[in-house]
Amino acid sequence: MNLFEISLSSLGLTWTLSKLLPYILFLIIGISFSVIFYKKFKLLKPLKIIVSLAILVLPFLLYFVFSPIYQGDFSNVGYTVSSENRFPEKKQFTVYVLPNCKYCVSSTAVLTSMVRKNKRINLVIRVMGHTVKDSLKYVKLMDNLVPVTMNSSHNSLERVQIKEVISITKGEFPTFVLSKNGKAIKAWHNDRFGVRAMDEVDHYFN
Repeated sequence: MNLFEISLSSLGLTWTLSKLLPYILFLIIGISFSVIFYKKFKLLKPLKIIVSLAILVLPFLLYFVFSPIYQGDFSNVGYTVSSENRFPEKKQFTVYVLPNCKYCVSSTAVLTSMVRKNKRINLVIRVMGHTVKDSLKYVKLMDNLVPVTMNSSHNSLERVQIKEVISITKGEFPTFVLSKNGKAIKAWHNDRFGVRAMDEVDHYFN
């Protein structure tokens, strides 16, 4: 999501509406200017229709070029996590990331916006890293808003935990997990965590 869409969400709109509204607004602007042009200018009718149609779609296309819609933007396709994996008893939103994963890094902008919008979201970032530097990177990316924990493979206990993480994430990062009463409720991979999934998380903590 871009800054304009994020600013709309800060006004109290859902994430889905914040994503849709700009496209609707620019389409309305295009329709308005198209009608004005059609009524005010005297041209050959075929030419007038062609120009009016071009004016109609131009604002929408310009915004689409600035902020294209990707396949996963409106996705909310989650999966069930094995009940063998334990989570805290209270509601929690856990995001598993890798230190140098560009998709993990880019997801922090949206996660930060989600936490700023709904302070009830109990978000925890879990970094699959080896050094303190790996976790500090995400502390900075998240503006120090949420806890950041780290898993490494330096000892046998951590290796067991990493095996559990792999069973949760299925080897894809970032992975987003909602949990309650010690069990995961739903998990998403990055390309399936769109604005409708964000709305589900937001509603979960309301």
